[in-house]
Amino acid sequence: MNPLDCPDAIDSSKEAISKRRFLGQLAAASAAAILWPSGANAVMELWESGDPLCVVPYPALDKPDGYELDLAYLETFIAVSGALTGVAPLDRHLANQYMERYATHPQLSKNLDILTKAYRNVAASKKPDENDIKQNIVMSSDGAVRAAAKQLIYLWYTSAFFIPLDPGSDPSRPPLKDDPADTRKKVWVYGTPEQYERGLMWKVISAHAPMTPGGPRHYWESVPAA
Repeated sequence: MNPLDCPDAIDSSKEAISKRRFLGQLAAASAAAILWPSGANAVMELWESGDPLCVVPYPALDKPDGYELDLAYLETFIAVSGALTGVAPLDRHLANQYMERYATHPQLSKNLDILTKAYRNVAASKKPDENDIKQNIVMSSDGAVRAAAKQLIYLWYTSAFFIPLDPGSDPSRPPLKDDPADTRKKVWVYGTPEQYERGLMWKVISAHAPMTPGGPRHYWESVPAA
C-alpha cells in the first residue's frame, strides 16, 4: 500500500504518489521540524537525555470524543494501520499507545472514529484489498476520512501528527478535513522519544532516527563490519 504524500504536495486531483517520494519528502519535512523548531512556531523542550524535541503542547481529552477504546477498537486500529502503511505485523503495544494518542487529541479524536467506521464498512463483507482501501479511504469523497488516513500514516512513519497549530480543545470542534484550500500553519506534533526512534520511516530508509544513537555506546570508535 502506497502511503500518501506530504500535505503540501497533494494536489486537488488526489493522485497517489509513490512510497519512495512520500518517504523522501516526509523525511525532509520531519527532519526540518526537529532541527529547526523555531520555524514551526513550536515550543522547545528537552528530553531527559538532553536532546531537543519540537513539542507543541495541547490539552489532551480525558476520553475519546463519543466512543470507547476497547480490544475490538484496537484490532480495527491495527488492521487499518497495516492497510495504510503497507507494513505487517505492527507492534501491538506501540499500536495501543498510538491509538490512545490519536483518540485523545482534541483536533483528531473525531477523525479517528470516522476512519474506524469507514474501514469497518469496507471490511464488513471481506478483507479489503489495496484497491478497496485506495477508493474508500485514501481517495474517499469525505475530507475527514482522507485527513484521518494521512494522520495515521504520519503517526506510524514519524511518530508525529502534522496538524494546524491550534492548541484549543473546543468539544464542538469539527473533525480535521483534507482541504487544499486550508492554508493554516501546520506543525509536527511528536510523542515520546521512544516512539520517535521506532518510526517506520527509519527502517524503510535503513537509517537510525536523527539525534538518536546509531548503535551501542562508542559504536563509532570501531571500523564498520564489511
